[in-house]
Amino acid sequence: MRFVMDGEMPEYLLAKDLILQIIGEIGVAGATYKAMEFGGSAVEGMNMDERMTVCNMVVEAGGKNGLIAPDKTTFDYVRARTQEAFEPVYSDGAANYVADYKWDVSKLEPLVAAPHSPDNRKKARECSDVKIDRVYIGSCTGGKTEDFLSAAKLFYRAKRQVKVPTYLVPATQKVWADVYTMPVPGCDGKTAAEIFEEAGCVSPAAPSCAACLGGPRDTFARMNEPEVCVSTTNRNFPGRMGHKEGQIYLASPFTAAASALKGFVCDPREYM
Repeated sequence: MRFVMDGEMPEYLLAKDLILQIIGEIGVAGATYKAMEFGGSAVEGMNMDERMTVCNMVVEAGGKNGLIAPDKTTFDYVRARTQEAFEPVYSDGAANYVADYKWDVSKLEPLVAAPHSPDNRKKARECSDVKIDRVYIGSCTGGKTEDFLSAAKLFYRAKRQVKVPTYLVPATQKVWADVYTMPVPGCDGKTAAEIFEEAGCVSPAAPSCAACLGGPRDTFARMNEPEVCVSTTNRNFPGRMGHKEGQIYLASPFTAAASALKGFVCDPREYM
């Protein structure tokens, strides 16, 4: 299956919005045991963290794997991490696809996946009456360096305090270090950790899956009550983050940060 995302990416959209658009279109079984290939100018313009967000969530549509054609961005990323030789793999030039989907990303809006399925696609602005109890920014899908930089940028612009507990869980030790040491572009040299502290977020936790997998009651940020959470994670099934009656809205780091400031599910354009 091929998914082509062309057009200029609006400043208020992230890769999470694009993959939620796709999953909402084809459903959680729409790519069962199929490869999902992503292309188009919007995808080509993504850094590796954003590409990982898209490919990470193919399993939420039943996909066997997610593919983006290797390019300079890919090669630079790999060569910065290994001296080993590697051979890039591409689709056959004359390949026949089971299905072709195309979007102009400039016409898309910030999305959420409402409870209790990743394909329950809704526009964030359509859920503005949903009061929330917490926000969770983390996981393999939504806890990468770019995810925290994006959330920090929105907090910095807004110059406001969060209205609900906002939990931050880096995906790896490297990401954790980036949160504390990497200046956020356009934010006067401040690190994400400094911006999060000013916004009133809970201090970034040690790298782990944490509440994304539910876990025991003492798991960091676990939902032990039937609360409503906006989360950058990849699944929102009943009980996924703890309590079986918890309500999980999947969203981009922009939408998660905006929702933390509002106390309701919030379109990030309100703060951008």
